[in-house]
Formats: sequence, C-alpha cells, structure tokens
Amino acid sequence: MHFRRPAWWPLILAVLTAVTACSRAPAPQPGDGGQGASHDGSGVLVLAAPPDVPLPQLDGVEVLPTAEAAAALARREADAAVVAGDPPPAYASFPLRSEEKVILQGWLDEPLSLTLAEAQELLPRLEPPGEPVRGALAAGRLADLRPGWRAVPVDGILPTPQSVRSGEYPLADRLFVAYRPGEDDRIAPLRAALQAALGEGTQGQGEAGHGDWIRLSVAGDFMLARGVARAIRENGTLYPIEKVRDHLSSADLAFANLESPIGVTGRPLPGKQIWFRADPAAIEVLKAAGLDGVTVANNHILDYDEENFLETLDILAEAGIPWTGGGRNLEEARRPLVLEAKGVRVAFLGYSEFADLFFDWDYPRSFAATEDRPGVPAIREDWLAEDIRAAREMADVVAVALHWGVEFVNYPTEEQQRLARFMVDQGADLVLGYHPHAIQGFELYNGGFIAYSLGNFIMDRQDTDLARESMILDFLIGPDGVKQVEVHPVWIHAEQPYIMQGQEAAGLRQKMQEISGW
Repeated sequence: MHFRRPAWWPLILAVLTAVTACSRAPAPQPGDGGQGASHDGSGVLVLAAPPDVPLPQLDGVEVLPTAEAAAALARREADAAVVAGDPPPAYASFPLRSEEKVILQGWLDEPLSLTLAEAQELLPRLEPPGEPVRGALAAGRLADLRPGWRAVPVDGILPTPQSVRSGEYPLADRLFVAYRPGEDDRIAPLRAALQAALGEGTQGQGEAGHGDWIRLSVAGDFMLARGVARAIRENGTLYPIEKVRDHLSSADLAFANLESPIGVTGRPLPGKQIWFRADPAAIEVLKAAGLDGVTVANNHILDYDEENFLETLDILAEAGIPWTGGGRNLEEARRPLVLEAKGVRVAFLGYSEFADLFFDWDYPRSFAATEDRPGVPAIREDWLAEDIRAAREMADVVAVALHWGVEFVNYPTEEQQRLARFMVDQGADLVLGYHPHAIQGFELYNGGFIAYSLGNFIMDRQDTDLARESMILDFLIGPDGVKQVEVHPVWIHAEQPYIMQGQEAAGLRQKMQEISGW
C-alpha cells in the first residue's frame, strides 16, 4: 500500500530518537525467560514502518522499512509495527497520533450537518479560524474549538476526542503502534518514550483532546407547584418532563434551577403573596430529568419558611441530587458543588439578588443565609471573587448561577452585564442567569460564556410568548475547559417543554441572535 507521510512525522522522528534514552540499560540475555528478547533472541526491538518514513538509527531498536508493516509483524519479522487506520484486531496496540480535520461554524448560527463528500469538497476553500462572527466557516482541529465556534458533524458524527480515537469520525487519519498480545512489558520502553514526548496522544486521547470530553446540559427554572402540580395530578408525575427527559438524562452532567421548595412542612412567609411548595412526589421529575445538581438560590425556595427549606434539602439529599446556592448556614450556602464525569470536574456556585428582601415588618425573615441561619447567599462582589477562586482550585470549569434581573424582558440590565463580566474576570467560565421568566441574550467575554437568562423551563401560566420561550444549553467540556456551546430552542406548551425543530426552532434562534447582537 502507499503510505502518505503526514506533516507531523518530523515530531515522530524526534520522539523515536528519544527512545535511546530508554534503551541504555544492558540488553537482556538469552535465558532470562524471554523478557526483552526480540524475535531472534538478540534483545534488539524490531520496529516495522513504511519505507517512506525516515527513521534514525536507534540504540536497542532496529527499524525494518517495509510497505507491509503489519504483515512483517504477523510473520514475526518485527516486534512492533506502525500501522495506519485501524490496528490489526488480533494485536495489542496503542495510538500514536491522530490528525483530524474539523469544520467550524459560528456558534449561534443555524446548525450545519455535512456528508463526508460535502465536507471534503468544502475543506480546501476554508481558512483557519479567527474571531467567530455570524455566518463564518473555518477549517481547523479539535484544539481550535472554544466558545464562539462549534464543530460541524460529518456523516452525523460530531468530532470529539472519543469519536476521533474510535475511528467513528470520518475526517481523521490515525496511526497506531501494533504488537503481539502479552508483550506489553517489552514494548513499554517504546511506549513510554512516545508518551513522554507526545503526551496524551499516545494514550489515545487525540492531539488536542487532553482527555475525554463530556456534555453538560443546563436548563432553566423547574417550578413544580401551582399549575404544574395540577398538570401532574391530571397527567401523571412525569408529565412535565416527558418530552425532554431523554435529552437531559443522556447528558454526562445536567443542571438546573429548582424554583420551588418541596415537601409538606412550614407556613407561608407573611406578606409574600406568591408561595410555591411542591408535593414530595415531584422529586421524581428531577430524578427522571437526570439532574446531577441544582441551584436553590432563588426568590421562592424559602416561601414556606425555614422548616420547609430544610425539608427540601433533605428530600434532595435522599434523592441523590446535590445542590449549591443554599444551606444550613452561610458557609454551606457558599460552598461550591463539584460534579465529575469521565474525570472532568465542573464546580457550580449559586447566588440570589433577592436574598436580603423581606415581606412583613412584623416577621422580617429574609432568604439570606447567615453564620447560624439557613438560607441562600446574596450577590456580593467580595463573596463572588473569593468563591470563584476557591472553586477554580477544585475543578476544571467554574459555572456561576445567578437569580437576578428584571422579569419579562429580553435584555439584561447594565448592572447585570457589569457583574457578569466581573465574574468572568475572576475566573468563571460560565455565567448562568435565572429568574426573568424570559430568555435573554448571550455574551462571549474574555474567554467566558454568559447566558443572562435561560428563561422558564417547567413553569405554569404561559400567558405570553416571552413565558413560553426557553432553551437547553449543551456545553462540551474537557479537562482544559469549555470547548463549545450549542443552544437548543425550547417551547413550553401546557406546562410541558419540548425541543423545537425545523423552522420553529430557526425562528426562536433568530430572536436569540437579535437579542445577543450576533
């Protein structure tokens, strides 16, 4: 077969040269049980490689140039072989290198999906990615993905370190080192040298992957009382989540705002006028949605006072759903919630603009947590800075959930913009807004992603389109940060959100572009 030399072979040459450092030990002698002995007993490791790949003379390694490297390994003429594509199934192997091609588009544009033929035709006409703008297309690598750019699926496969490594993603050239099963110890010096020079590439994680990526799905307000409770009684406990549960529960991590307390205890706070409290069975909605965590920092979580708030925390704990943005004291309320999947850690923090409000002078109980009183943390810049720095030490990505803003408007206030940018400057990767009962615009700022309001999600009283519009945000995240953002427009009908498709989705996406200045 003809083997086309990739542009990065000089790096492989340098790596293989480094093998000499691992080969200075005296070669094992015949009679040592076969450990380290080559096919001819000389102790020299024979590496078969395509002839148009120039390899230097290596101490302890004999290079066997051959157009059929895999065949040489099968005939026991070599101890290891450099092979392209998929490694021979009868052999052990480790990835040497992947060179994937990725087509990128502006993150808030209407999503593209290409066939392999379409992608191959388009690639030569595309430039490397610069600053993302509306309508832009670019050609790059996984390493080029960041908030602002989104990878285009090819033949229905999204490029990720996992899909490149497995060979599912069609625009990837892969090289492996194959060897006979049971000879891991003999091959270990070669593998170690490659791993030292190429890092994660020799562990099969892709040049730019730095480990597997996860999908974090984030939704808006989950309010399980009032009209939603009526819909549950009439249609079954899981009715509110039926049309979106598959998407949310299939995520590696899922997060939302719990807008209503849950339980049977407590009394309505005097003077508040609007009180939410969901039946204990409503916890099944959160479980069915696959929520891995929630924020409780909002203006309803203490509607039935401290007793019910603590009952809600107990119900969440019993259901295995951890929370942030609230606690039995201020220290607990400010504590980051760290969720982990596939070795990727995301820390969540939660705060409420309305924590200090109270509603009756005769019973001035605010929602604010103190050193010895349960509640939620207020939005204070000194706390934000301290907590974001602490979370940064615990996780790969920091997400801050804020209950804030003006209700039933599509634009944030200037103060929200200032605070959001302040949080990103302190080290937050994601700013997630709640409360306005309306979607608001997005902003890319200093490497961070800001969603000023995700809108309602499970909510009653959809009296206007503002209250019906919603979204699910999908973030691809690796150990080195947020790689891309995808928005799924959502519509709420009769207390039931669903993911919009086709022209319906395009219409709401266009509104998102307009209110975001995209």
